[in-house]
Amino acid sequence: MKMGTHEAMEMHEILSESICMIDHYAMYLSQCRDPELRRILERQQRHMIDSYNTKVNVMQGQGIDVSRAPRLTMGAPGMTMGAASGMGIEHQPDYGMQQTSPVTPRPEAGRLDDRTIAKGALLFHKCGAVCATNAALECANPQLRNLLASSARSCMEMAYEIFQYMNHKGWYQVPIMPEHTLNQMQQTYQPMLGH
Repeated sequence: MKMGTHEAMEMHEILSESICMIDHYAMYLSQCRDPELRRILERQQRHMIDSYNTKVNVMQGQGIDVSRAPRLTMGAPGMTMGAASGMGIEHQPDYGMQQTSPVTPRPEAGRLDDRTIAKGALLFHKCGAVCATNAALECANPQLRNLLASSARSCMEMAYEIFQYMNHKGWYQVPIMPEHTLNQMQQTYQPMLGH
């Protein structure tokens, strides 16, 4: 498969970032205490390894079959990520801010707590989605672009799964906009008529 300079450089960056994510997950798994978070991390790490191997095969010129690109499976059709990850029935995000204990950096900590592990995984997936999207936008080869777009989507799904876990624990709260402000914003934009 031919690959332009830009595509090769983007793939090099994506693969380097993938190695870093997989290695960090190994550290997270060694320090994780919550069995639910451990299951999520183990499944996500397996997916990341499969995705990495697919991209390495592409870089080594072994072709690409996007139909065989790893896709993150969360469980049975129609099942949400929360349900598949052991959180029970579908978990709708909890909205609103609750009083929580203060959080401060712990530069002297010799071990990561589960909250920090989850936040690290979430940040990796958010960055991974942005990087894979940017790389896809730079690809001339449509199959490579589709592979990277699929990778971006997987990062989004994994980020949402971690968000759901954190939201369920009260570690990632979703503030609510005052109703009068939301109503005013909703009324600001109107559909175009006659087009």
